[in-house]
Order: sequence, then C-alpha cells, then structure tokens
Amino acid sequence: MTFTDPPAEELGEPPTVAEERSWLRSTAFWAVLGGVSSLLTGLTTLGVVVVAVWQLHESRELTLRDEAYASWNEFTQATLSNPEFACPDTADKFAKLMQTPDPKSLTGATYRDRYAVYGALMITTAEQVLKIAPDDPYWKFRIEERIRCNGPAIGYLMHEGTYEKRYSCRLRHVIAEALGETQPTCTDE
Repeated sequence: MTFTDPPAEELGEPPTVAEERSWLRSTAFWAVLGGVSSLLTGLTTLGVVVVAVWQLHESRELTLRDEAYASWNEFTQATLSNPEFACPDTADKFAKLMQTPDPKSLTGATYRDRYAVYGALMITTAEQVLKIAPDDPYWKFRIEERIRCNGPAIGYLMHEGTYEKRYSCRLRHVIAEALGETQPTCTDE
C-alpha cells in the first residue's frame, strides 16, 4: 500500500492569505499557551519540592527541640527525686556521696552507681540542649549551673582519663568556662 497525495479536486481551493494567517496565529497562540502551561507546571513542582524540604527541616528541628526539652524535664525529675545528687559541689561532699551507703540498695552499695546514672543523664541532657541551642544564654546558664554543682565529679573523670571520651568538644568548652579552666583545643566534627 502506497500513500499518494489526494487528487486536486478533493483538496478544494487553497486557503487565502487571511485564513493562513489566522491559522498560524491560532497555532502560535496554542503553542505559547502550552509552553506557559509547562513552565507553570515545572515551577509548581519546584515550589512543592522546596516546601517539602523546608517542612522536613522544620520537623527535624522540632523533634530535636522536643527531645531536648523532654530530656531536661527527665533530668529535673531525677534531681528532685534524688536531692542528694543535686549539688555535691565540693570534694568533701562528693567523696562522702561516693562512700555513703545507698538506702535504696538491696546489696549495701553506695550512691556511686545511681550517681553514675544521674551523671550520664546530665551529660546526655547537656549535649542535647547544646545541640539545639548552642548560643542560647538561658540554656548555657542552666548547664553551667549544673556543671558547677557537679564539678568534683567532672574533675574525677578528668583524672580518671575518660573525660575526653565522655564529652563533646562543645560541652568541654562550656565546662571549662563554668569551672574557670583553660579552654580545650578541640573541634567537634
């Protein structure tokens, strides 16, 4: 089967110049409209992607903030439930705490084990809060206050050799400032 042009009598008369111009304008109008429509679709898609990325970022920030507040509240509850851990701010108070039998212990252990858990909670809480609000003076003051109260325990960790492993560089800078020591030479990755 071959295709050929239709006979001249079926084609009718050729279009006039005005009809051709009208047809070209109509075609051009619809081509431009299609291009604008494609452009708007692309811009809308790009806008949706930008909004989605922004919402994910905000959601992550809100989750971090909620976790930090929940951790701070848990730490505060632990302090209220164990007032003996609240502020052993001298070497004598700290030594006495580590040697005093824990009345809640069934084996006659000292406060050492429960204070270690309390200290780990304090570290975790401070790290979380510093992550969400690294330059907030309100939170920095609260963290420094807790550090000063637990300074002898932190000094014990320094002498023990686990200090650098336990604390981020950011927290070590806050600790040095709170305890009046020289600033560490480290950076958080």
